[in-house]
Amino acid sequence: MRNESGTIAAISTAMSNSGIGIVRMSGEEAVEIAERIYKGKNEKKLSKQPTHTIHYGYIVDGEDTIDEVLVMLMRGPHSYTGEDTVEINCHGGVYVVRRILETVIKYGARPADPGEFTKRAFLNGKMDLSQAEAVGDLISSKNEYALRSSVSQLKGNIKKEIQKIREEILYHTAFIETALDDPEHISVDGYGEMLEVVVEDYMKSLKHLLSTCDDGRMIKEGIKTVIVGKPNAGKSSLLNVLLGEERAIVTEIAGTTRDVLEEHMNLQGISLNIVDTAGTITKAANIMLEAGAQSVRAIASHCVMSDPASFRVQESALTEMVFTDSIPYAKKCPKVKQLSIADMFAETIKRVMNNESISSQYII
Repeated sequence: MRNESGTIAAISTAMSNSGIGIVRMSGEEAVEIAERIYKGKNEKKLSKQPTHTIHYGYIVDGEDTIDEVLVMLMRGPHSYTGEDTVEINCHGGVYVVRRILETVIKYGARPADPGEFTKRAFLNGKMDLSQAEAVGDLISSKNEYALRSSVSQLKGNIKKEIQKIREEILYHTAFIETALDDPEHISVDGYGEMLEVVVEDYMKSLKHLLSTCDDGRMIKEGIKTVIVGKPNAGKSSLLNVLLGEERAIVTEIAGTTRDVLEEHMNLQGISLNIVDTAGTITKAANIMLEAGAQSVRAIASHCVMSDPASFRVQESALTEMVFTDSIPYAKKCPKVKQLSIADMFAETIKRVMNNESISSQYII
């Protein structure tokens, strides 16, 4: 079973070549582990240095020098997680950053789970759940409005509104309990009517917060925008113009778009998830044969064969249709061939559990 405590480590920057890479540690032994692999110019010990300081030196593994670095110390509780935290700023080569992570793990840290730094910040009272959620939203922001919304939430604006209501409810609860304990000195005459008005205001505030949920989801995830129209009306051409690139194939032959195309674009700060609707793949097969093709085969990764798809495929000019069994298909159609992905998934899961590369599982 994984140890939920201990010192955790992870790469905080993107896994691509860049000027700077950061490896972060958090936990009781973060400073000690850093001291084991850090060699400063003046032989100074990191454990003797004050919090929120930066130190120049090298990361070493025994006699091997790995990289020239800047090490930042942030002692708890004055850190993101509320624990002792060390950030190693190194050169941003993928191999260098990975090598430093392997070294800190070798000397006592363990790999952090996804989101574990923020989880620890929440458990240590550094933020509430709304702020923890805002961290993920901030990282995945796709437009200016989503960024502003995430920053506002991270600052605790939602937390403050809810906390204000909670404190007032606790005040009224305490007042009523006190009045019940000492009715001779504390009167509650007319308090019920006043409380009814107050609760109504609370309900309005909470309903207003809930009503902003859909707006927030739309800002974060984007607006689903579907382009519909008659065959060859110019739907794919419009998509290409909006995206500024030739994303969809455009010809004079109706039914060229064989599948639904979905692309993301930013329009004046609003994210749009644009969907170019397609004609049926069977019609496209007929058109290709009429244009001179000797045979037509359709291949898809994930295929939704809802009725009457099987009948249309069987009656079409398609020679064969091949797709994986990632989506269940119970119908029978002689032209349909399903490929099992069980072995691929099993091998991928095994590699993930063994901390092995899965890149060879992808077909490029």
